[in-house]
Amino acid sequence: MLYVSIIILILLICFYLISLRHNDGMLSEIDRQEHRLYILYPMARLLLKKTGIEKKLLKKLDISRKVRALYISNYHNSQIKLYWYKKTSLLLLLIFTFSCASMITSVKETITMSQTFEASLIRPENGEGDRNLILHFRMESNNDDDVYEDEITIKNKERVYTENEWNDVLNKAIPYLEQQLLGDNESLDYIDKDLNLIKSIPGTGITLEWIPKDYRLISSNGKLMGNDIDEATVSSITAILRYKDRKVEHIIPLTIWPAKVNNKDLLYKELQDILDITEEETKTAKEWRLPKRIGDYSLIWKIPEENLALTILLLGFIGSILLWVFMDRSLDEKIKERNKQMLLDYPDIINKFNLLVNAGMTIRQAWAKIAEDYKEKNTLRKGQVRYAYEEMLVTLNELKLGIPEANAYEQFGIRTGLMPYMKFNSLLVQNLKKGNKNMVEMLKQEAMEAFHERKENTKRIGEEASTKLLGPMMLMLLIVLIIILIPAFVNFNV
Repeated sequence: MLYVSIIILILLICFYLISLRHNDGMLSEIDRQEHRLYILYPMARLLLKKTGIEKKLLKKLDISRKVRALYISNYHNSQIKLYWYKKTSLLLLLIFTFSCASMITSVKETITMSQTFEASLIRPENGEGDRNLILHFRMESNNDDDVYEDEITIKNKERVYTENEWNDVLNKAIPYLEQQLLGDNESLDYIDKDLNLIKSIPGTGITLEWIPKDYRLISSNGKLMGNDIDEATVSSITAILRYKDRKVEHIIPLTIWPAKVNNKDLLYKELQDILDITEEETKTAKEWRLPKRIGDYSLIWKIPEENLALTILLLGFIGSILLWVFMDRSLDEKIKERNKQMLLDYPDIINKFNLLVNAGMTIRQAWAKIAEDYKEKNTLRKGQVRYAYEEMLVTLNELKLGIPEANAYEQFGIRTGLMPYMKFNSLLVQNLKKGNKNMVEMLKQEAMEAFHERKENTKRIGEEASTKLLGPMMLMLLIVLIIILIPAFVNFNV
C-alpha cells in the first residue's frame, strides 16, 4: 500500500503543477472568501475538461437553475462552473489527505514492524494475560520444491505459578465434561473428529487440564493425530479438575477411528502439536522458541503486514464519493433559505409598490424606484443580499436594455419560482396588456393577503425554532435530573 499511496500523491502533485500552466488568470477573478479552495480550482477545471465530465455536469439543468437563483446580480456562466470546481476540489483534497495518511501509516508500519525475526517469543508475565499472536510461516522442503505458506494463530500464554503460587485449584462436573468433550462427534465410541477440550466450566470457577493417554493419537489441544492407524483404536483421555485445594481425575474411554488427511493437513497438525508440547514444557519460562524445522521442511516465521493503510485509503475514496453526493444537499438548503427570505420580503415589496402607484407613478417607474433604492442602500451600508430585490434589479436592467415590460415581468416570475411573485407578475402583465381599472384595489388586496401570509410564515418559523430547541432542553433536563438523583442515591445507600 505504501507504493500505491506514493503513486497517487505523485500523480496528484504532477497534475496540479500542470494545471497551473492552464490557469488563464482564473484565480484573480474568484471571490476567495467564498471559494476557500480556489488554489485547487485550476486542477479541478483541467480534470473536468480533459475527461469530458464538465460538459455532462453543465447539462444538469436543476443544479444550474439553483446556482442562478443564488447568484443573481453577479451571475455569469462561470458561477455554475465554479460550483462544480468547488465540489471537485473538495473531492481532490479528501483523496490527497487520505493518501497522505495512508502513506504515513505504511511508513510507520514498515519502520516499527520487523518482517522476520528469530523464532523466539517473549512470554507475558503473571497477571498480564494470555496473548494471541498471528504469525506467518513458510515451510520449505530440502528434497524438492514443495513449499507451504500460511498464517497460524499461536496463543502465547502468561507464565503460570508454581505449586506454591497457586491460589485457585479447580474442580469439575463429569456429565457436562463428557458432553462438551464430544464436540462434533456423535459418541465416545466413535471419535473421528477433533475433541473439544474446554478450559473451564462457566459459572463455577472450575478449570480443566487434559492429558491424553497417547499423544500420538490425541494432541494436548484435542486434535486427532492418529493418521497412521488403519482401524478403530481404544484409548482414553484424563480430565484433571481443579478447584482451590481439590483435585479430581476422571478417565474417559474413547474409541478413535481413522480419518483421511492430506499431506498439508498432516503437516499443520504436526506443527500445532509441536507448538502445544513446547508451550506446555516451557510454561514457567519467560521465553520460548518456535520450531525451525518439521521433518524435511524448514520453517520461516514472519509477522504479517496489517492493511491499515489500505483501509485509510479506501475510506478516503468512499468519503470523497459521499462528499460529492451530499454537497448538493447544502445547495438545496441554501435554496430553502433563499425562498424563505423572498417570502418574508414579499409584503414589503407589495406595500411599497402599492404606495408608489397610488402616488401617480407608472408600473415601470415604481419598479425602478424600489430597485434603485435597494441598490443605493445596500451599496452604502453593505447590507445582506436580498434575493427578491436582486431579481428586481435584474429585471430593471432588462428594461433598460429595451426588453418589453411584459416579457421582463414574466421572466421575473419564472426566476423567482414562488407562487406569490408569480401572482404579482400576472397582475402587472394583465394590466400592461389589457389595462385594469381595478389595479390599485387589487394591489391593496394583494398587500393585505401578503401581510397575513407573512404573519403565518413568521409563526411557522417560530414553531420550527422552538422545535429545534427541544433537543437542548431535554439534554438540560437530563443533566438536572442526574445532578439531583445521584446525591439522593448516594445518601440512600449510606
